[in-house]
Amino acid sequence: MRYFIANLAMHLVITGIFVVLTCVAASRNKTKKTKHVIFYFFPIIFALASVLYIVFYTAPRLMDINSLINGTYYYNSGTVEKIGFMKNYFVVNGQHYYLNPIHNKLVEGDNVRVKSTPYSSFTVEVTRAEESDQNDPANTSKDN
Repeated sequence: MRYFIANLAMHLVITGIFVVLTCVAASRNKTKKTKHVIFYFFPIIFALASVLYIVFYTAPRLMDINSLINGTYYYNSGTVEKIGFMKNYFVVNGQHYYLNPIHNKLVEGDNVRVKSTPYSSFTVEVTRAEESDQNDPANTSKDN
């Protein structure tokens, strides 16, 4: 949970930086302090960057706050196909799931059950299939 809050705060700060850069560049254009023609397009570039960053990163995390508070999560099972370079995400059935890299002990090929938030796919809990099968009395079998 702390990793989610820190991650959300970081994305809000980056979004704020893009918005401030947009305002500063627009203000420079308005006061005619811009020297080169290319710099006239900076407000448009920063505005597009901020909108895209909000849509892909900040807004999904903001929408997941409600899911974390109410405890409504999505569940998915499958095999880990890929683990990110910095171990901050992994892929199960083509879906990326984000996880605190300190707690990521997964290996490619593990069968896992993932409990995640619906919008940003932030992982709340990862259980290896072998662990959950041993704890589930319905899945035990007797050898005859």
